[in-house]
Amino acid sequence: MAHHALDGTLIAPYGGTLVNLLAEGEERRTLIAEAGTLPSIQISARSLCDLELLATGGFSPLTQFMGRADYERVLEEMRLADGTLWPLPITLPVDRADLAGRIVLRDAHNHLIAIMDVAEVYPWDAAREAQRALGTTDPRHPLVAEMAQWSKFYAAGRSM
Repeated sequence: MAHHALDGTLIAPYGGTLVNLLAEGEERRTLIAEAGTLPSIQISARSLCDLELLATGGFSPLTQFMGRADYERVLEEMRLADGTLWPLPITLPVDRADLAGRIVLRDAHNHLIAIMDVAEVYPWDAAREAQRALGTTDPRHPLVAEMAQWSKFYAAGRSM
């Protein structure tokens, strides 16, 4: 649902640009065909929700899971690398540090969700992130408990 000012005009999206990463038409058909030739990983339900918000503009101005520069500045200052206010990391946990190139992101049922051009993979520390982003490392906090189960690397890069 679009938000309107009192005069009926659309309010600008946060960060100035509404992101839309959804592939359609011929591009979609080409990507689906290519997906069969690429390595794939399964992503969690949380990552799937984050990917949907990225793809449909819910996390505008973000255009991808956070790379290390955005991630570090969000943890330290609650800002993206470009200075845009942003409260929490939006990241993709992965099992392997050696991911590179194009990969397919699949859900728990192995359905094709997206193709990602991996730009970087970096380690992260659950206790540090919990303390900086959530203000606690108490395992009774539901997100702290969930983070303890995540893989120890994050991947970033353009998804389509």
